[in-house]
Amino acid sequence: MGLYKYAHTVEEEKKVARAQGYDYDASYKDLTNVCGAIRGKPLAEAKKILEDAVALKKAIPYKRFSKGMGHRSDLGGRKGRYPRKEAKIMLGLLKNAVANAAFKGMDAAKLFIRSAIAYKQNVFPRYRKFWVGGATLGYGKQATWANYVTARAEVTLEEREPKKKKEKTAKAKQ
Repeated sequence: MGLYKYAHTVEEEKKVARAQGYDYDASYKDLTNVCGAIRGKPLAEAKKILEDAVALKKAIPYKRFSKGMGHRSDLGGRKGRYPRKEAKIMLGLLKNAVANAAFKGMDAAKLFIRSAIAYKQNVFPRYRKFWVGGATLGYGKQATWANYVTARAEVTLEEREPKKKKEKTAKAKQ
């Protein structure tokens, strides 16, 4: 074990707060795009993005799983949707992660979203043979196939100093 060094130390672990949720009855594809929209943002900005999506004020931009999707004027013509259910799930996870950060003594004003990840968890196949198109299935008719998919999501918050925009503009002017 002496050859390998751990990527993180105990000191670094103290500056991180995590939250995760399992067995969500939600689209993991929508959760993936919601996570992508808030990843790397300050906590207050991420909450604003999610609350705007729930209130149908501003859409979440979709970068993956967006084939045939409509374009949104509030996103400047990019593809997007308003995944309300998934945004509420992520708001709950953020609330949990903030509580974990407060327990570790981290400052809420300095919290950033280090990572936000969504996974497909389980796929339960459903095959409905009866009550599809009459009493019996005739020749050439297909039964209903509708898989039930659950999702899993994780959020990691990190405490760091916010970037100061005034210094960048001052350097650019010189």
